[in-house]
Amino acid sequence: MIFGLAGCVVFLLPVNMDTWRAYSPLPFALPGVALAVYGCIGSRRGKPLAAVGWVLSSIALILSLFMIVQKFTH
Repeated sequence: MIFGLAGCVVFLLPVNMDTWRAYSPLPFALPGVALAVYGCIGSRRGKPLAAVGWVLSSIALILSLFMIVQKFTH
């Protein structure tokens, strides 16, 4: 969940990231999705938290892909 939340927020930081802002959520979103899938598989506690992490990481991944596509189309 932490990786997904960080991926959703990192591109909003008020620092000069003009050249790599579109790629900044990727280092958080990709491991977040992998860890969330691992957390949802099997009989473990905390599956709702893993599902929330999966959703947040997926949102961060979609936002990043959307920004990358817009960067190359403009």
